[in-house]
Amino acid sequence: MKFSLVTPVYNMEAYLAETIQSVLAQAGDFDIEYILVNDGSTDSSEKIILDMKKGIEDGSIPIRCRSIMIKYIFQQNQGMYCAINNGFAAATGDIYCWIGGDDRYAPGAFQAISEWFTAHPQSQWVKGMCGLLDKEGNIAREGRHRIFHRTWLAQGIYGRETYFVEQESVFWKPELWKRVAPIPTDLRAAGDYWLWINFAQHTSLESIPVQIAYFRIRPGQVSGNKKRYQEEQRKIAPHRSVLSQLIRLRSITVNRLHISR
Repeated sequence: MKFSLVTPVYNMEAYLAETIQSVLAQAGDFDIEYILVNDGSTDSSEKIILDMKKGIEDGSIPIRCRSIMIKYIFQQNQGMYCAINNGFAAATGDIYCWIGGDDRYAPGAFQAISEWFTAHPQSQWVKGMCGLLDKEGNIAREGRHRIFHRTWLAQGIYGRETYFVEQESVFWKPELWKRVAPIPTDLRAAGDYWLWINFAQHTSLESIPVQIAYFRIRPGQVSGNKKRYQEEQRKIAPHRSVLSQLIRLRSITVNRLHISR
């Protein structure tokens, strides 16, 4: 099995090496095609990528899976989703995923996903658990195992009326990507929300109770702009169903009960 992993990079020198190392540390019977797309960074991100690439190629950086190939793509600053689309356009693997240049994978993540797809060959996409990191990279919270209903996904309920589909821990097959791609490049924050809605038009999302990835909370990140994210959500799915409103009320009630305990 070969994974095609994309990381869009824009001025990530403070975190990028940690992200890449979390990929290089993945151990198991699989190959990794790691596509890093530099979206016009002006810091040392390019040097970090090229140094890691050289280390893999000359053997000075050890790997723990069958093989790792780093592909480096540079583009003038065109935005994160253009970088992601360009990355997957160069992908040749059996399983796709993407992770931000400040997040990281948990040890054993790719082996767990590889075993899942091997045991469930009809599955098109799967999600594991995603925890949180603080700015310094310390684990602030482990992930939670959540179930995702296809109807709710298709209506864009997750991430809006109830909990999110955390992108860092989602993996899918290339044929599913090719059915819906590319992500619209006029989006700047909620491209993952768009992707899940469109994936769900074709198949269900499976969920496994395995820690797969960690999302870093830090100042200045795109996902921290909640107003922009919510505006794009309304643009992607402007009409809300009765079901979505009922789920919203349920989520508010559950959260209030949790806080009061």
